Amino acid sequence: MNKNNDLIRCILFLVFIFSNSQVSAGSVQINGIELYYEIHGSGTPLVLLHGGYDDSDMWQVETWILAAHYQVIEIDSRGHGRSTDSDAPITYELMADDTLKLLDHLNIANAHFVGWSDGAVIASYIAANQPQRVNQLVLFGAAYQQDAYIELFDFVLSNKGVFDLFVDNTFGLKYRATSPTPGYWPIFRDKLYTLWRSPCYFAEAAQGHCLESLQRISAPTLVVAGELEIIKASHTQAIAQSIPGASLKTVAFAGHFLPKFRPVTSANIVMNFLH
Repeated sequence: MNKNNDLIRCILFLVFIFSNSQVSAGSVQINGIELYYEIHGSGTPLVLLHGGYDDSDMWQVETWILAAHYQVIEIDSRGHGRSTDSDAPITYELMADDTLKLLDHLNIANAHFVGWSDGAVIASYIAANQPQRVNQLVLFGAAYQQDAYIELFDFVLSNKGVFDLFVDNTFGLKYRATSPTPGYWPIFRDKLYTLWRSPCYFAEAAQGHCLESLQRISAPTLVVAGELEIIKASHTQAIAQSIPGASLKTVAFAGHFLPKFRPVTSANIVMNFLH
């Protein structure tokens, strides 16, 4: 019954959105880069932050649904998608600062934040360090340290040649078709790989204490993971326990790519939590 309701809701929302779409897109100079963004719909601002090596196109279906209720702001993080990069290392702190400066440019004081994977890390960094900017927070597939992954993905991440082969033939194809600097891919790939190999993903955190910053989050928070995650269940549980008052939702028959492969389910999770 839930699957049928999801399908009906998706069809109705798509019809509504295609006939009543309000979309604007652009880029703005921030921290030495051109940061690309799109705005869909109207209402309370809701920021969608994508995962590493991906871009904001991953949220297409969720945006169609959520824009019926919210002003959805999609962002291509620095170096990703249609945004450019600088010579600076890519860090979660810097991507969080890019995000907040874009919201300042758009005159948005605070918003709901929904992030997947790297986007979840960025969103939670903002919530921990600029709590007045975050109303409610939904984190899909978050990880905060290099040893948070199950054995198979840890093997891929620990072998640079295997990792490069994987991302070159998956995310790299979309990058080269979308980026204004397609030849930059090897540099970007390696910069993000270096970030993922950091002992703690928040530079402020000491090794062995990677989740402590999450204790500063005051926004109502939902932590979401698929039961077939590439992230250890113990790590996901520790994230939810570290954020005061956070709820944890595990989705059956879903993996790390839940928002990409089951976007209607993901949109419903977001709406049910924010409502």
